[in-house]
Amino acid sequence: MKVICNRGALLEALTVTGTVVAGRTPKPVLQCVKLTAADDRLTLAATDLEVAIRYGDNQVQIEQPGETLVPADTFRDIVRESLDDTLSIEQTADTASIRGQDSHFKIPTQKASEFPPVPDFEGEPDLQIAGGHLKQLINQTLFAAARESTRYAFNGVLVVASKGKKISLVSTDGRRLAKANGDLVSSSPRIDKDGAKAIVPAKALTLIDKLIDDPEEAVGVQVKENQVIFHTTDATLTSSLVEGQFPPYEDVIPKDTDKKMTAATADFLSAIRRAALLTTEESRGVRMSFSKKGLVLTSRSPESGEATINFPCKYEGADVEIGFNPQFLVEALRVVDSDEISLEMTAPNRPGLLKSGPNFLYVIMPVNLQ
Repeated sequence: MKVICNRGALLEALTVTGTVVAGRTPKPVLQCVKLTAADDRLTLAATDLEVAIRYGDNQVQIEQPGETLVPADTFRDIVRESLDDTLSIEQTADTASIRGQDSHFKIPTQKASEFPPVPDFEGEPDLQIAGGHLKQLINQTLFAAARESTRYAFNGVLVVASKGKKISLVSTDGRRLAKANGDLVSSSPRIDKDGAKAIVPAKALTLIDKLIDDPEEAVGVQVKENQVIFHTTDATLTSSLVEGQFPPYEDVIPKDTDKKMTAATADFLSAIRRAALLTTEESRGVRMSFSKKGLVLTSRSPESGEATINFPCKYEGADVEIGFNPQFLVEALRVVDSDEISLEMTAPNRPGLLKSGPNFLYVIMPVNLQ
């Protein structure tokens, strides 16, 4: 194999694929990236056996097709530190030579045949969604997924495709729940008839979010029995699905609320952030007192002091006093895409329901205040 690469494009490809290279593993091949030079394209592949990625680099000149395995970290570091516009990569026996204008590196390689298969996108997609729209849905839900949980389904985001070219993403960590609705560009007859559900790992959604460059480009998705495959012009991302049963989230969404606050998103976010300044890990709660006069936010801790924020807003219903984790509210308000939000409630010991237009809702459990 011999190929001449644009260094900047190659570095971008290595940065993307490097995110799935296994850090610690008894299998050295999983710490490598596979290079395949063919058809005027250099394809880089990496996998940790749960997530796999194929990334195509077209800014190359292939002088001799072929494939090889190179250590991902070493190769990326060489490309990153180079000052050249182009680099030459040549595979000979068990060594890869990387040449610049004033540099020459030789690094050991491994047999490409030993690398686990990395699936490509074959056939028609089950559904297609605009890249920018998918990024928005991921942004509005991924933050609420559990980081580590013994209930494995909480470690992913539920993706639901349904009739009428509709899609929903739902996430929860047991203390809050985020749901974002959107529209598909297209869907297969199977999806139109039966719909589809899959729990996609948070890592896979983080990666596909980074892979989307063109918000107008349609991202193709195939949902298989235990896998999901995303496809863009430059990349194909394959991920195992999260095993387990996602909780019946519809049952968690309050339906009998009789109290409602309406406010400007930015103003409410500012009030929450200011009230949160005088909270601690032990007193991680802001008291919110709603009445016809508006909202009063208070927080206190022995170490930090006390804060009182008077926030004018529109409020309907009986007076209520309830406590919420301010960080949970801040994270939700940051991803809201409308200028106005509503917060619906029932009682101090019942969850609140934050809404932004018809396509985003957020359920948040209250906290006990001393």
